[in-house]
Amino acid sequence: ATGATTLSLGNGNVFDVTLTGNATFSFTGATNGKACSFSLYLHQDATGSRTVTWPASVKWSGGAPTLTTTASAVDILVFETLNGGTTWYGSLVGTNFV
Repeated sequence: ATGATTLSLGNGNVFDVTLTGNATFSFTGATNGKACSFSLYLHQDATGSRTVTWPASVKWSGGAPTLTTTASAVDILVFETLNGGTTWYGSLVGTNFV
């Protein structure tokens, strides 16, 4: 993934994404009136130092987490919504899996 990257819940609820450049994510496909969630396995490529911009609709406890930028590292995140994606709640499960 690099640049504008859309994750669609119509394609599943577990995403395995390798960053090959800086990426700006958007999320689609959540159903209004239904709880929806997905997991994101976010890999740095062999170069590393890739950054992510999250949608403004994502709310974090204590602010957006600092992601690992080490080459080939993996961070795991979970996103949940109760209102069709108007608000997403983001949680960092773990960082720097190498």
